This record gives sequence, C-alpha cells and structure tokens, in this order.
Amino acid sequence: MLGPDRFRFLNSEGSCSDAVQWRSQDRSQLWTYNLHYFDDLNARDASSRRSWHQRLVERWVDENPPGIGIGWDPYPLSRRVVNWIKWSLGGNSLSLKVRQSLAVQVRWLTRRVESHLQGNHVFANAKALVHAGLYFEGEEAELWLQRGLSLMQAQISEQVLIDGGHFERSTMYHAGLPRTCWIRSASCKLLGAR
Repeated sequence: MLGPDRFRFLNSEGSCSDAVQWRSQDRSQLWTYNLHYFDDLNARDASSRRSWHQRLVERWVDENPPGIGIGWDPYPLSRRVVNWIKWSLGGNSLSLKVRQSLAVQVRWLTRRVESHLQGNHVFANAKALVHAGLYFEGEEAELWLQRGLSLMQAQISEQVLIDGGHFERSTMYHAGLPRTCWIRSASCKLLGAR
C-alpha cells in the first residue's frame, strides 16, 4: 500500500479511490485479486498504515455489496477473511458493520468452496473457514471450523508430498503450508508411507 488509495501489485501501480475501481477492467484479474486480498494489513510496518487500513476495510464493505464483483470470488474472499481476522487479533478493531460483513463473506464461501479447482484454492478456502470458526462463536462458527478442518485434513494428505513439499512444487505454495504439514511429512517417513 503506497497511500490511502494507491497500491503496487505485480510491479504495477494503480489506484482504488471509488467503488468502480474495486472491479476495474483496466487491470489484470490477478492485480485486482491482490487488491481484494488485503495482505498489507499484516505486512511489515503495517502499524504505520493503520488509519489507511481502517478506512480501506470500511470502504470495502460499503463498496462491495454481497455477491457482486471479483472480490466475492472464493479465493480472494478467503485470503481477505484470514487477513481481516489476523489484523483484528493483532490489536485492531473491526466495527460491527465489518464483523457482520465478515460473517456474510464466510457464509458465501461455505456454499462456494472451490473443489473444482482443488489445490491451493481449496486450501485457502479451508484456512478461511478455520480462522472464521475460531474467531466467531456459536453453532454456525463451530460448523465453519469443522468443515474447514475436514477440508484441510483432506488437502494436506493430497497436497503435501512425503518430503514435505507442495505437490505442485511451487515454493510460494510450499511457504503457505502450515507447519503441521512438515510434521506429517516426518511422520510419513517414519512409517514408510506415501
């Protein structure tokens, strides 16, 4: 995040100063996905941009109605859910409006897990469900947690090879694996399993 409404993704700078720019056709889909991830909330020196972040989160809720636009695709939604929750748990407050939006986003995700794409997409979906299940309270949150854990368990056995690496051999995907995957890898070696 270069300014309150200015960003650099994929070595390309751009702005998002109004509702239309969240869905801009002038940028690549991947650039726009990055805009919706909110990775900067938890980046180095993020605390120096706290007021920008707070305003941007509120703007996202106001300018991205449920189900409309690329920000509601399951993958960027999953990344955003995790980032908002981590940011909140890091000492930043989410308004009631934002927490309500977060719950709506997770409900949307539960009906759109990317099983057809598999791989890192399903893993990101599962991670978001686990985070939301632990962040919220109640019966619905427990269902999110259990679904996320179930998906994650299935994905770990599919995506993590015996050497602990990601099955697509992507260092970026490997870096995103939880440490439990490396433990699984060590256990498999001891047992002589896959």
